[in-house]
Amino acid sequence: MVSKMAGLSDKERIGCAKLLSLMPESDVRSLCETVTSKKIQVETTRAAIEAIVSYSNDAAELFKRRKVHRDIIFKYLAKEGIVMPIHCDKTLLVKRTLEFWSSGKIALTQQITTPHGHRFISSPHGLVLVAVAGTIHRDNCWLGIFEQVFGLICTPMENTWKIKFTDLRVRGAGTQDGAEGMSPTVTCDFDELQRQHRS
Repeated sequence: MVSKMAGLSDKERIGCAKLLSLMPESDVRSLCETVTSKKIQVETTRAAIEAIVSYSNDAAELFKRRKVHRDIIFKYLAKEGIVMPIHCDKTLLVKRTLEFWSSGKIALTQQITTPHGHRFISSPHGLVLVAVAGTIHRDNCWLGIFEQVFGLICTPMENTWKIKFTDLRVRGAGTQDGAEGMSPTVTCDFDELQRQHRS
């Protein structure tokens, strides 16, 4: 019988299970056989995921498996609200995932699917303002709301965008201007921001 490992933290176990659930069933079962040396028989995908999580030495080892593809890690991070460059490699995605699992466990979730959760405008001077609003969580605990504005300028010679400025506002639960009962909404005055940061 395979010896059960106690190498994953609770956060890593939950994260690995979420990530594995994004994989095709055949890959999950194959990975289960590899991790357990074919000594654990499973009947369901859920049982296979539990076996993989239980018998993995650590999260980094799991990411080295061929079946854990770059696209699966990218998809997992996107679902967790962590935006990564589209073309970044697996190594960078693994590093960011491990940082996320070992961090202070605070997650910012943008509300880009709601009509008031995002907004953008461009000025005739070339400045583009992008604003997003969302919620702040630690594990499953709601901590507050945020609003962040980015001022972007295009560099025509390089055909790239650069951040000219950023402004972050956070409202926490239990503060004087607390966020209780408020929904994440972009409230910034774009005209004022354009006047302040006109090039």
